[in-house]
Amino acid sequence: MAAMDNGKRVVLIDDNAGFRLIMAKVAKMRGMTLETYESLSDLGSVGLLGRYDAAIIDYDLDAMTGVEIAEYVETFFSDVPVVLVSGVQRDPDAKGWPASIKRFVHKEAGYDQILSQAMRCIS
Repeated sequence: MAAMDNGKRVVLIDDNAGFRLIMAKVAKMRGMTLETYESLSDLGSVGLLGRYDAAIIDYDLDAMTGVEIAEYVETFFSDVPVVLVSGVQRDPDAKGWPASIKRFVHKEAGYDQILSQAMRCIS
């Protein structure tokens, strides 16, 4: 794993506590700044998404889907790219997704691959 300490801030919103924990550990090993939250309400407000360089959002959240959150991102922070992740197989080229969704990564691809895709969206 290559270090990626470039001062960029990434947020992860996922309701799976184990996934968040492992993602945070892998990000730390890579020298990345990754903040994790269980939900958008856990983050505090949609307005706080603008302080991040990229967002990794689970497709299947309890109150809102990742696509719904990406719609907020697109409306208020069009420069914040979203990487949508899911443990369920989905069409990565789904029509009608907000333009802020730059990548879809199945969780089976692995933690490192998800973080790499987020960093590719930034650079």
